Amino acid sequence: MPTVTKTKVAPAKTTPSKVESMFQPFKINGVQFRNRILAPPTVNDHADVDGKVTPTLIKHYRTLARQGVGTIIVESAYVTKQGRSHVNQLGISEEEHLEGLENLARGVKKEGASIGIRISHAGAQTSESTCGEQPVGPSVLNFGRDFDVSREFDQGDVEEIILNYVHAAERAEEVGMDFLEINGTEQQLLDQCCCVKLNSRMDEYGSAKIETRMQLALEVVRAIKNRESVKIPISYYFSIFDKIEDGFKPKDLKSMLKLLEDAGVDFFHPLAVHAMNKCFENKEPLCQWSAKYTDKPLIINGNIKSPQLLEEAAIMGCADWFAMDQSIFDRLQWYQFLKRKITQ
Repeated sequence: MPTVTKTKVAPAKTTPSKVESMFQPFKINGVQFRNRILAPPTVNDHADVDGKVTPTLIKHYRTLARQGVGTIIVESAYVTKQGRSHVNQLGISEEEHLEGLENLARGVKKEGASIGIRISHAGAQTSESTCGEQPVGPSVLNFGRDFDVSREFDQGDVEEIILNYVHAAERAEEVGMDFLEINGTEQQLLDQCCCVKLNSRMDEYGSAKIETRMQLALEVVRAIKNRESVKIPISYYFSIFDKIEDGFKPKDLKSMLKLLEDAGVDFFHPLAVHAMNKCFENKEPLCQWSAKYTDKPLIINGNIKSPQLLEEAAIMGCADWFAMDQSIFDRLQWYQFLKRKITQ
């Protein structure tokens, strides 16, 4: 009789018979969420030229919360001006940013939603006119005519960058954010380090090994987790490069998630162009792959802009939050529309 090999299947977190549970309250890492609908960050450029919160920005997020969204992740805030990617980007690098961020967090919570903030460093993807000095990256990089050629960061830069992230995390805690999300994708600094095509170093912060290319991200996470003043959970936003030469393989994803989990990440936010797109030779969507390698909660995203796509994502069984496409929030009474279509 032939031997039957059982394929590991990710445990279902949302089942087809309980799709309606996405509209019910739940708790993760001590944080209460009123439903599983999440508004992911979008680049709004509603901050002022100094990176401070404006009334327009507060109104935008309070409106989303009032309409029924369960969780909001605020757009990427730079952890240091050296890591600012564009003018009018939100900042979390200075004491002067605190008052506006606190008003933002308080306003969203008054409307019943939970709120997190994504923190980021642009690395080489910026210009001297934007960040005030020559950009730094894992290698000498040039992202195009809108950016300046970066210099390769040294150990002194690494120590400063890690401290910038720690201070940003402390500010997120201080202003009342429920969690923070570290931006490890979108070709920002930590993503530049992770990508084999952008990181040509051959030291502890680079090489052909995923373990060394992830080193800066791991040191950032550990430093935040070791800071007693920071108690809020950490999400890690990441993507994979499986379509390029020498790109990600399943074993690289497995290693990356394990390393980040061991460093202290509390949940993960895999980035996909489309939530249902299959990766690694068209086998399964990224969220399903991720669920194979971690038991941590997952956020699924990627062009989820209809009740049908939301239900497909829920039935897939790998996600704890569902990050909706911005277009769904432009619809009048979108929450009632989704709930009616999903639970009828």
